[in-house]
Amino acid sequence: SCSSCSSLLYIMTHTHTNTRNIRNIRNITHITHTTINSIITQKRSYTNTLNKPFSRLTGDALIYPNRTQPPQITTYIVNKNKNKNTNTNTNTNTNDANNTPDTPNSSSSASTSTSTPTPSSTPQDLSSSPSSSLPSPPSLDPPSSILPPPCTGVSLPPITLEPLIKIRASGDNQQTEVQVTDVDGIKVGSLEKSGGMTTLGVCVGAGSKWEADDTRGVCQAMELMALKPGGGADVSATLDSLGAQIYALSGRDNYTVSVDCLRDNVEEAAKIWKACVMDGTYEDEDVEECKHIMTWINSDLPSPELLREGMMSAAYPSQPLGNPHFCPLGSVAGVTGSKLRGWRDRFFKRGNMFVGAAGIEHAKAVDIVGTLFADVPPGPPEPSAPSVYSGGEFRLLEPNNQDGLTRVAVAFEVGGWHGPDMVPVCVLQTLLGGGDSFSAGGPGKGMYSRLYREVLNRCYWAEAAECFIMLHNDAGLIGISGASVPSMSQNLTYQILEQFAKLSYQPVTDEELSRAKNMLRCNVLTQLESRQILAEDLVRQFQTYGERVDPADICARIDAVTKDDIRRVAQTAMSGPPSVSAVGPNLDKCPTFEQMKHIRGKDDLIVR
Repeated sequence: SCSSCSSLLYIMTHTHTNTRNIRNIRNITHITHTTINSIITQKRSYTNTLNKPFSRLTGDALIYPNRTQPPQITTYIVNKNKNKNTNTNTNTNTNDANNTPDTPNSSSSASTSTSTPTPSSTPQDLSSSPSSSLPSPPSLDPPSSILPPPCTGVSLPPITLEPLIKIRASGDNQQTEVQVTDVDGIKVGSLEKSGGMTTLGVCVGAGSKWEADDTRGVCQAMELMALKPGGGADVSATLDSLGAQIYALSGRDNYTVSVDCLRDNVEEAAKIWKACVMDGTYEDEDVEECKHIMTWINSDLPSPELLREGMMSAAYPSQPLGNPHFCPLGSVAGVTGSKLRGWRDRFFKRGNMFVGAAGIEHAKAVDIVGTLFADVPPGPPEPSAPSVYSGGEFRLLEPNNQDGLTRVAVAFEVGGWHGPDMVPVCVLQTLLGGGDSFSAGGPGKGMYSRLYREVLNRCYWAEAAECFIMLHNDAGLIGISGASVPSMSQNLTYQILEQFAKLSYQPVTDEELSRAKNMLRCNVLTQLESRQILAEDLVRQFQTYGERVDPADICARIDAVTKDDIRRVAQTAMSGPPSVSAVGPNLDKCPTFEQMKHIRGKDDLIVR
């Protein structure tokens, strides 16, 4: 064929043209300009479709006003008259609208240029020719001469970006250790981090374990009212304008409110943060709205949350740690604005408040706290009655359970944050690991933890198996929770007990222990890379220990854990009665507390 036809064939065979007669060049026996023009029409229709930006959501072509092609799409337009063979003898211009389509960039749609074939380029019958005479397939690399540079003739103005925020870069003069200052009784700790964001957090020693019958639900209401300083102020709009957000979290031991904002706006955001913490008026209209939200949340708690709430009430019945974190539906109506203000006056005192900051200079953090919290009254932390572990059982029928699974958890007593075995307990939790039966896997996902290998991979009926710890200032629990169909809940319960019993008489392997310690160190250090978690860790350690424990010391304590420590922790835990929590649509197959409270080791365990 002629040189023009060869160029066109090359383009069509390398741009996914769905045309049978040119997929395999060796099968072409006869081709004419009319055939090529017909193929070009199909190709151009296909190319024009590709040149339109495609919407993945709607499947429709998007329209870019005043723009023929999106800048990110490069379109190569090939003129078949270019790159002609120098041996071509004659060129003639003809008006053949039927055979020659319009060129994309031609002002005259009817005028096109075609080549008159020379005798040497006359189509021949190749069916009888030997295979050696057949044209060889073109190379995969396109000739540079037929690929014009993208967006030819288009010039874009230079783009200049002005800095929106001031970012402090890390350097030799950057603060690398936590600095702590007592500001009139409020302990303030900070750590400078490079970047354009700052986090301020305040922790108050006030949690649900201090609630009584007449103040039930106050802690949850305080959390939901964090963005309601009163006076009709639109805090959300102001925070958006400052690039900030405020989030609150209440627990059984403390109540935390944090603000995350742009570094340049920290003073303005801190004023709103202080107003949310200390200046809330808790008007009746806001409190009623909060009570509606509490009713909606507490009436639709997920099954795993109900399971853990039940575990605390079973382990510490009628004791401070056994108080419900989520307000019972029957007590929501008793929450009032006066109770919220009384709760704040009781606990929000200088000796009971702790401030942590990340991404800010220490002197600036001290100045902000000293200015904003100058009117906070002095006072010591509020004492709390100790919670003594007793063990017990919690069972809750869920007839409308969405997934139809029964969830069971078994836990034993261990020391709290002040216990001597706190670090070995954390290593043991990482060693057992676990999760749901479905997991995407990946490094650090815990697929080689013991519960994955010995429960989820061996018991086809086990939908979930995971180790958890619930540590508090004066007590703590370590347990395993799992999920299965109701008919297999008995097998699931005894599988959980078997895992605890095995730890008490069979030492863990060196590989398991090394993997668990490495994962725990990695998790601790990775979490502290987050600015928000760092600020929260500072205030929680101040409230728990009165000081901040250096991460290097924590890693050293993790390295010091031995196999004997793991075995001793398991034996000590199983020396006391268990706590059992079960939630599901059918609990007939779940063993009772009386059936499990005498199990102390492998001799007492009979796997059904």
